[in-house]
Amino acid sequence: MDLRRYDGKCVRVTDTAGSVFEGICAWNSRDYCEHEFGRREESLQIESFLFFESDIAALKSLERHRGPWGRFSGPWGTLETLTVEDGTDRILDALESEDGEHVTRLIRCLASREDGTAAPEIRRALEGLASGHPDGAVREAAASALTGTAPE
Repeated sequence: MDLRRYDGKCVRVTDTAGSVFEGICAWNSRDYCEHEFGRREESLQIESFLFFESDIAALKSLERHRGPWGRFSGPWGTLETLTVEDGTDRILDALESEDGEHVTRLIRCLASREDGTAAPEIRRALEGLASGHPDGAVREAAASALTGTAPE
């Protein structure tokens, strides 16, 4: 599998456990992975999730996919759900991502949960995004989540 060709692309990764992740990925070389993670194997990284080549059961480019959620199959996915389940610190880190699409998907996931935006730290982070993020879609999603309206 030539992982390097997916660098910077929107992909769907199915891992060997059957979980499906979608997002814009970065390719990591064998040397980098050995140095950073102690494993001499190429990987793809989507936000904070790392997929070593031997852990990937299927890989598909979503670059040409167009649907109601752009290149993605839904408003959020496994990556965002797991991020929310990991708790406030992980959520706050993810909301600081430079990738507006991932931030917007995380905000949608948060807004879909009854307690998703209730934590004061998360509300402050959303207020900051709503007032000053350079990506208009992120600003709009954050403002919608704060007011309890469904972000699109």
